[in-house]
Amino acid sequence: MQRDIRLSHIVLTTQELADVLFEHLKEYDNQELLFKAFAKMAKKYSACGTRDKGGDLGFLEYNTSAPEVEKAAMAAKLGEVGGPIKTKFGYHIFLITEERPLGDTGIDGIEAVSLR
Repeated sequence: MQRDIRLSHIVLTTQELADVLFEHLKEYDNQELLFKAFAKMAKKYSACGTRDKGGDLGFLEYNTSAPEVEKAAMAAKLGEVGGPIKTKFGYHIFLITEERPLGDTGIDGIEAVSLR
């Protein structure tokens, strides 16, 4: 199922650190606090350039350079921490922070026009 999702992630160099952070993030039962804690951990621990933005990748582009994360994110729920997922970049913990409805706008994104 294709979804339009906004994704944040934390990229870590070891599975041990990824497991520790993941377990800590799973303990949050308040979504607002989870989002804040996730951004703070991304700024402190992430090995990705998105660390300055709290791990925010923006709305997910399809066919990314980390298809393992894309596939897992598409199956995850809004506001639920996912991971750790191993890729060639390291170990990713991710969080879907927003979801937009995906609608059919017609062929190639152009509205259908009546030809009368």
